[in-house]
Amino acid sequence: MDRRCQLNKHCMLTMSHKVAPLKKQKGSAIVLAIFVIIIVSLLGATLVSLQRDSAKGTSYEVYAARAYLSAYSASEIALVDLFPLNASQANATNCKAINPNDITVDLGTDAGFHGCSANYQCQILNPVNSGSLPTRYKVVSTAVCENSQTVTRRQISVEAVSL
Repeated sequence: MDRRCQLNKHCMLTMSHKVAPLKKQKGSAIVLAIFVIIIVSLLGATLVSLQRDSAKGTSYEVYAARAYLSAYSASEIALVDLFPLNASQANATNCKAINPNDITVDLGTDAGFHGCSANYQCQILNPVNSGSLPTRYKVVSTAVCENSQTVTRRQISVEAVSL
């Protein structure tokens, strides 16, 4: 020991701590590096999985909105067929009181409904000879939008009265 350290308590305390030999410390940095790499890899895999799930959810929402709007469009087309603008009363030729018929609607490819198909059923709810009651119609439109991974179906029911 140095003569100056003999009198200094701080120097004595630091001298009493033994440092592990270099042979015992070999490889600890590799273990720590591997641990850090594993943790970072797990975090990266989790983020990729979250992003993929988010993209699937967004795709499903888009196709659900397309299916809803396709069904809504089909019901509006049915109502336009039933109640033409310049007619004084409803045109019930497309509706059958006993057997409702499926009518396929052409949505076109330019309207943003690519991958979607829609049809509607029109039905007379009360008999034609029901006295002074107005004729009630029920239109049920169904749309299906699909791609290679997602199939979405929406259905809208509308009731209308001929006054």
